[in-house]
Amino acid sequence: MKKVLFVGIFFCAFSLFGQKTIQFADPLPPNYTLVDAVSKTQFGSYKSTNSETVYLFDASGVYIVSTLVAYITREQLRESATIQVRNGHLFGINKGDSIPCVLEGERYYYGIQHKEVIIGGGSLHQLSKIDNNNYLINFHVGNYFEPSMLSFENGKLKIVHGELNYQPAFSKLLKITSVEQYGSMVDIVTPTAEQWPSLRQELFTGEALNYFKVSE
Repeated sequence: MKKVLFVGIFFCAFSLFGQKTIQFADPLPPNYTLVDAVSKTQFGSYKSTNSETVYLFDASGVYIVSTLVAYITREQLRESATIQVRNGHLFGINKGDSIPCVLEGERYYYGIQHKEVIIGGGSLHQLSKIDNNNYLINFHVGNYFEPSMLSFENGKLKIVHGELNYQPAFSKLLKITSVEQYGSMVDIVTPTAEQWPSLRQELFTGEALNYFKVSE
């Protein structure tokens, strides 16, 4: 998962200021418990209420599922020894399964599901459990971490990405180092367990992205 930082630059007679941001040296929260997956009762697919984005949670981890649109021409079908079309389905694209297709002109269009690994399968992102309904995905970005909060309730999922633009409250956190990314300076910080409750309130104030469960 990629995150782009839009940098605002202010010029004055004496100085050049950029928008400073933060990242975390380690996964949050402090004294975290890393897990491989969410609880079994939360397994399933969750679709965005305003886009085609689908999150899949199962015993092997967390995925974003998207549909890639492809096509095969009538000529390619005639020349193929393995692919056939019958009753609006293509056979031979996926081994042992058929795919619905739509004919437009000389092309049969079909969709192939693609799963992008977020947690599991060698991913460097980390999943930590806060309580039975709340988790953090710590996205590994440039050797450090950027957190997003996941909250499950009554078959619904809310995701709030961390607000990483510099705030005065962040000055209380221990700064490990500073690095330059995307043309701006990023402070690498590490909070204590005592600082976590107030930091949590500062970090996750953005708009929640809403998803509803569509399958187990």
